[in-house]
Amino acid sequence: MKKQLPLITVGEFKEQLKGIDDNMKLDFSSLDFYRLKRRSDTLIQVEFNQMVYRDDEGNVQVDNLE
Repeated sequence: MKKQLPLITVGEFKEQLKGIDDNMKLDFSSLDFYRLKRRSDTLIQVEFNQMVYRDDEGNVQVDNLE
């Protein structure tokens, strides 16, 4: 059985950002932010310029798309 993807709500993310100055920068641990993409009525996906996925063992893999 596959592990469920680690998801948080937009509200939870906003709560984490509460009180942080708008001029602060977000660091995505060397990933290059690309865009936010609506995947359904209840899901927004954060996309990067790298392919990020879990392999069959559940380990996170990152592949450059260039």
